[in-house]
Amino acid sequence: MMKVGCVGYPIGRDRYWRSLSFVETDTGKGLPRLETLASWRADIPAGGEAALQALRTITHGPEERGFPAAGRRLPKRRQALCGAFRESLEVHEAWMATRVAAGALGAQVVVFETPPSFQPGSDRARDMYRFFKNISRGKLSLVWHPRAGEWSSLADRVCAELGLIRAFDPLRQPPPRKGAFLYMRPSVARMGGLSVDNMATIAAASAGVPAYVALAHRASFRDSERLKEILGSKRAR
Repeated sequence: MMKVGCVGYPIGRDRYWRSLSFVETDTGKGLPRLETLASWRADIPAGGEAALQALRTITHGPEERGFPAAGRRLPKRRQALCGAFRESLEVHEAWMATRVAAGALGAQVVVFETPPSFQPGSDRARDMYRFFKNISRGKLSLVWHPRAGEWSSLADRVCAELGLIRAFDPLRQPPPRKGAFLYMRPSVARMGGLSVDNMATIAAASAGVPAYVALAHRASFRDSERLKEILGSKRAR
């Protein structure tokens, strides 16, 4: 089973949920109020599901593109303690806020996206392992999306050791070797969105494994509907 949706709501939620059954909330740059998350949860129909982006003060430092506005409001000395899964009060508070937000939304999946500068090294690996081994995750499934670089040969081993699901781009990368489900975040360069061949590649990537697809390009809603139709037609054959 593959659930297809967008990163954020490109259209009104009423129309969105009439067509799709999955969304990845665009919350990495700032978590909404709990009341707002609860209202989003109330809109999700039976069988629908939302994944929550973790607050990026966990993964991004102040020098990174995408560093949250909430982080910018911190004093400079505290901003320097954000990101890279550091053992700091700032990162701990960001995780606690993320976990509470996931509960308010009813999300079972939390997505951590690390920036391109987050590459393997003794300090980075130490802090990442400490973070994921020490946090209380409850029944949450945690997804990690490493960016291109030296992680390519290590990411599957890291995920196996830390109990993470590796998000991947099915248009550029093979799927992880192991995991309870697949989490795809295709990167679309074409102005027109996904091609027919792109959609066939995504549809074939799961090979019968439960999967999520989160599209973030300009035509994400249209392409999500088209991909859902292709998947439906394949099941009908």
